[in-house]
Amino acid sequence: MSRDLRRAIQLMVVALLALPLSPVSALDHDNLDPNRPIGMEDAYAIPKGEIGLEGGVRFNDRREGRTRLTFQPQIIYGAFDNTQIEIQGDLFTEPRSVVGANKSGDLHLGVLYNFNTETLTLPAFAVRVEADLPTGVNSTGVDTQLTGILTRSFGRLRVHLNAGYTMIGSPQGQERPGAYRAVAAVSYPLGYPMSFRDTLIASIYTRQSDLRGQTNHTGVEIGIRHQLTSRVVLDGGLGTEFVGPSDRAALLGTVGVSVGF
Repeated sequence: MSRDLRRAIQLMVVALLALPLSPVSALDHDNLDPNRPIGMEDAYAIPKGEIGLEGGVRFNDRREGRTRLTFQPQIIYGAFDNTQIEIQGDLFTEPRSVVGANKSGDLHLGVLYNFNTETLTLPAFAVRVEADLPTGVNSTGVDTQLTGILTRSFGRLRVHLNAGYTMIGSPQGQERPGAYRAVAAVSYPLGYPMSFRDTLIASIYTRQSDLRGQTNHTGVEIGIRHQLTSRVVLDGGLGTEFVGPSDRAALLGTVGVSVGF
């Protein structure tokens, strides 16, 4: 991790910890954040005043090339009603071989705003705006992303649609100047109504490859979030890509933990 990234994260952690906490703090395993445990999310922000510290390890066993590990520390803060801000800095093994928008050690800043809760006729809708600052290895430009998120309930089953576009600030070599991503997912509470401690999530996704001239990465993921205590949520997920470039993922996996304050 670069010195600038460490310094930025330290300053932001101090600033967030200095903010007033709500009198009742709890995490909800049914509130789905990106990569916790699979690459999708729902349209709802965490409550105002709540802080979540999240961390995970993600592996990508590629069909060609070495298996890559990603360490994913993240801070989420409910800054306002229906609004959360996020700070993240993914760290990759083999950082100099990473292509695409997210370089190892880049400082990731994001804001999610929920426009409305779900009604009988309208799904919940949210927009996420993100920026990756070039603090990482071989990173040269500010990358930005815009994502729209829909969540709709059908009884206890919830359906989620995510669609986003990433703009690369300074593409290198054969990297694309921009790429889209789309995800369709469902989530379901296991054991309800006898218990409500686990949420099962499954998705199918497609995204443009990082390099020009390659086919889309297309795959499926399945994961579970478990409410260990009112403030601690555990998660795990697995996936695979059945269409894509020669180095597409044969097996993806994530394990992580979220702690609320």
